[in-house]
Amino acid sequence: MIEITKIEELQYIVNKDPRVILVVFTSAWCTPCNLLIPQLQELEKRYANKCLVINVDIYKYKAFMNFFSLQSIPTMIYYYNKKIWDTLTITGADIGTAYENVSILLTEHNDGVQPMIRALKTNPVNDLDSTNLS
Repeated sequence: MIEITKIEELQYIVNKDPRVILVVFTSAWCTPCNLLIPQLQELEKRYANKCLVINVDIYKYKAFMNFFSLQSIPTMIYYYNKKIWDTLTITGADIGTAYENVSILLTEHNDGVQPMIRALKTNPVNDLDSTNLS
């Protein structure tokens, strides 16, 4: 799991990395976030060739919260093929379910990518198009 500090860093990674990218927005004071992080680290180890997990501490880097119009944490945004294909806000009870869902999605047919994209809705969260960056 890597931590980034700037929206431009995320834009670069999304545009260059062919894997599914899972961006998780957290903060050190958030108990559900602290419970989720070890599970996401395990997920990244298990699916290292298919998934990259990026952590953003929104308490330290508030620009992300505004850019993505985040209302609560932890929130995860999934990218594939340079596009957002799902967003998930997690409550404490959903942490195990979130891990299971991502695991299932990453092991589906065709290496897990095409079925995920067809199954998940398009989300109106800001894309990382350079015209959106301020």
